[in-house]
This record gives sequence, C-alpha cells and structure tokens, in this order.
Amino acid sequence: MRSAFKTAAFLAFVLMSGAQLGVARAGQPWLEKLSEPDRQEFTRLVATVDGWTADRADKIKAELQAFVTAHPDFVPARVEATRAQWLNVASGMGFALSSKSFFIVFEELERLDPSYPPAYVYGARTYIYSGYPAGARNQLEKAQALDATNPWVDITWSLMFEHLDHRKEALVWAKTALPKTAGNTKAMVGAILAITNLRGVTYHDAAVAMADQIVALEPDMDKLAAVIHGCLSGYSYQPGLLDVLTRVTQNVQARQTPSNALWYEIASLDLTRGYLGNIGVTPRYQPDMVAAAIVILDKIRDDPQLAEKIWNTRFDLALGLSDIAAMTQLLDEAGLKGYAATSVGYRETQLLLAQGKYVDVMELYQRRRLPDDALLALAYYMGGDRNVADRIYLRELEADATSGPVNATYAALRLFRFRDIDGAIKYGEKAYSLYPSGWSRSLVTTAWLVKSSDYIKANKPKEAKEAFARARQIGIDPDSLQAFCSNLCNDVNLSLSEFR
Repeated sequence: MRSAFKTAAFLAFVLMSGAQLGVARAGQPWLEKLSEPDRQEFTRLVATVDGWTADRADKIKAELQAFVTAHPDFVPARVEATRAQWLNVASGMGFALSSKSFFIVFEELERLDPSYPPAYVYGARTYIYSGYPAGARNQLEKAQALDATNPWVDITWSLMFEHLDHRKEALVWAKTALPKTAGNTKAMVGAILAITNLRGVTYHDAAVAMADQIVALEPDMDKLAAVIHGCLSGYSYQPGLLDVLTRVTQNVQARQTPSNALWYEIASLDLTRGYLGNIGVTPRYQPDMVAAAIVILDKIRDDPQLAEKIWNTRFDLALGLSDIAAMTQLLDEAGLKGYAATSVGYRETQLLLAQGKYVDVMELYQRRRLPDDALLALAYYMGGDRNVADRIYLRELEADATSGPVNATYAALRLFRFRDIDGAIKYGEKAYSLYPSGWSRSLVTTAWLVKSSDYIKANKPKEAKEAFARARQIGIDPDSLQAFCSNLCNDVNLSLSEFR
C-alpha cells in the first residue's frame, strides 16, 4: 500500500506520469511564428500544464484560453489547452476512460499543424491508455521523424511496447532514452523509472553503471537532487532503483559536500529504504533510518527553499507515530505559510483517515476537487461503499496494468474485502511476477491457502492439496502469514494444519 501514502507528490506523479511531457527544448521551429515575448509566455504556459494539479485547473485553463484567443492560428497552444483539458477529465475519470475521448482531438490538431512533435506524443499516449497501444505506432513514427532527439518519444515507445507485453523491446527503448535526457530533469526521471520498472537493473554492477551514467549526464548537484526527488516520488518497488539512487548520492559525496537540496533527498532516500509497510494509512519505518533522516533534517531545517519539503517529511514522521496533535499543528502551520493546496489536502486526508473520519474524507475530496485516488478509495474501503473503492482501483489498474504494486493493491481488495479468491489469485499472481516482494508473496500465498481451505470444506482433497502445493511453491512463512492474514486467518490455519 506504500504507493498510496508516501507523499502527495507521489499521487500526482502516478496520475500524470507520461502525460506531463512538456516541450522538447532542442529545436522549436513552431516558436518562430510568435514574437519573443509570446514565445516566453507560451513556454511558461507549457510548464504550467507540466505541473498541472486539480486545484489549479481553472487558472491553467483560463490562461491557456486567453493565449489561444490572442493567437487563434497558433495550433500548438490549442494542443496544450487540449492536454490540460485531458488531465482535468482524467483526474476524475482516470486515464483509461478519458483517453478514448481525446485521441481524435489530438489527431485533428495534428492535421491542422503537423510540425508540433508533442502533439504526436500526447496522441500516442491516448491510444496506449485507451487500451489500443498498437495505435500509437503511427503517432510515434511521426514524432520521431520530427524530433529524434526528444527522449519522451523513446520513453513513449517503451510504454507502448510495455503495454503490448513486449518487455524486452520496451527496455531497449527506455535505455535509448536515457542518454538523451541531459539537462531534462523530468525526462531523466521518466527514463530511470521505465528502466527499473522493466527490471533493467537487477544486479549490483548494473546499478553502479546506471548511477555513473546519470552523474555524467547531469553534473549539477541541485538538478541531481530534483532527479532523485522525482524518482522517489515515483518509487513503486522498482528493482534496483534505490541502489541506483544510493550510488548517485555516494558519487556526489565522494567529490564534494552535498547542497541542502541534495541532503534533503538523502534523508528521503533513508526513509524510503527504511520503509516497512503501512498499517492502514500509517507508514512504518526502521528506527535507525528514521534517526538518520532526522539528523539531516535538523541540519537543513532553516533553509527557506526546502521548508515545504521538510514540512511534508515531518508530516510523514508524525503520521508514522500516529501523533494526531503533531499532524494538526503541522496543518495549521501549512495554512499560515500558504503551502500548495493539493499537498495540504492530501495531508488533511491522511489525518482524517488516521482518525477514522471516512465520511469527512469523501466530503473533503468533493470540496477541494481532488482527483479520485487510492486515499479516497481507502476511505470507501474502510467506511463507505466498497464498490466505489473497487471502481477507483480498477481505473488505476487500467491506466497502469503492468504495475506490480497496483495489481497487488487490487488483489488485496478482492481478497480481504470481497473474499473473491479467484480474483485475488489472478491479480496477486500477476503482481508477484512483476515485482516479487515480501508483500506480494504473502498476498498470493494467502489467497492460495484460502482456496485450499475452501476445497477442504467442500471435501475436495485433491484440489485442496494442489492449491496448497502452489502456496508452498511461492513460499510459506508462517510468522509473516499470521501478521498478514487479517480476517482470513482461520482459513489459512485450516490449510496449514491439514497439510503440515
């Protein structure tokens, strides 16, 4: 469940990853149609769409519409306005469903002005998210012909092949993208996450080589800090990712004293490496990693440039201790300092969930216009209509069908809340094949043991033994299972006692 709760930034990254592409900075002939002040304004507007959040949706829409009205023949502005609208619709409906309404729009804009490469990348993404990844090929070929140096084209090729379940080809394209990301922090994050998600860094030497490549591509310390921040925001147990980031920080520290921005990311990395799991909404960390992070945070606490980030981490630590008073005080502090409304909204949600105020969470999401996400799903999961939670998780699964954590989260919902054993096995097995973590192993093992128990009760010993054999093949750790099995412990114990 970590992906739902780490930080507000993580949710935004999951929702928008792959859509916030921005304009490639190398070679922009379409800008020649604008005066210099208008070029700067258009570039700024693209950056605002890159940083889209639900609470700023109306402002972004109004600014783009004003620019489109002032420049009716400048099609790239209409493309970016369409992207902003797509993000707005997706925040409520999910990318899979919303994308079906937008690939036709992007294609029409491409016909009006075939020279704007991002339009083809956005169009390709709508095909991929709609469940028609093969339809992205024509779009990507055009984008590549216009700008072969744009790493987002390669990253989107990778995404297309991943959704086609051609993971080797997907990995090749992701690795092709990385050398093109010098100076482009978001693209570098996208390439790193794609490579590690596709299991391109599964041994130590590969992690060392990738870290060395990253430092060579981006020698600026604060930009490296931004890369680490983006990777940690998008961390979903990708194999080797934390090893790569740790090596990056070690490379920098071997040469010079880290900047405060990098120190902060080192503290965040410590907490991520020390993360043990969630109990409900509450994260648990290894005490030694918490202590190491606190030492760093105390060192940099007076840096005004990092105040909001440090505030977020302090909230995480308070949440981990279930310290309601500290969380309330931090929210009051955020209000006085004017921190980002979306981030504060998610933190307020976490406090309400920790207090068991599930209806208040649902009302908060409506009032703040926050996009449906795993936190809202948890509120419905714990204190509302579980069918709504099911729909929210399914939308996330449709948009990211090859994510191990997303499949595992949905498998857990099917198993523990609906007692849908076959559904839990289907999604749990997929989750375990994509990322064989201790959590996904316990999840799928529990499902098979419950299935074995059901066969025992139905007097089907052959089927019961076969189901138990599959659980044993995956790995049975009795102590972990007892801590994990929740409302299904009696079923788990019945199977264990029958065959062990």
